[in-house]
Amino acid sequence: MRGWSKQLFAAIADGVDGSPRRKWAAMHTAMAEITEHDVTVEMRRHDKEALEFDITHCRFAEFFRALGEPELGALLVCEADFDIAAAGGGDVTFTRDQTIMQGALSCTFRYKFAPR
Repeated sequence: MRGWSKQLFAAIADGVDGSPRRKWAAMHTAMAEITEHDVTVEMRRHDKEALEFDITHCRFAEFFRALGEPELGALLVCEADFDIAAAGGGDVTFTRDQTIMQGALSCTFRYKFAPR
């Protein structure tokens, strides 16, 4: 499934015109629009060098935990964030130290942007 997800998001990125950072931005924005009603976001930083936010409530995590399948949720939902970040090539780096899906109180999203 991880291989499929990587291929899927790479194919989506190929269909977006522009630089790797523009590809990432388009995909990140689209995902945010899809998930905005199912997560609670606390913005930490948003400038030309970085985008940092925490998810403090996640209905996806609630769903998969209720099923007793948080590992499946992590695979299907959380890991896709890394595939989307990969569309940014060397222009965007992404780290996440923890997720609600895996039992933490929040998901930490940390994007760094290469200088333009």
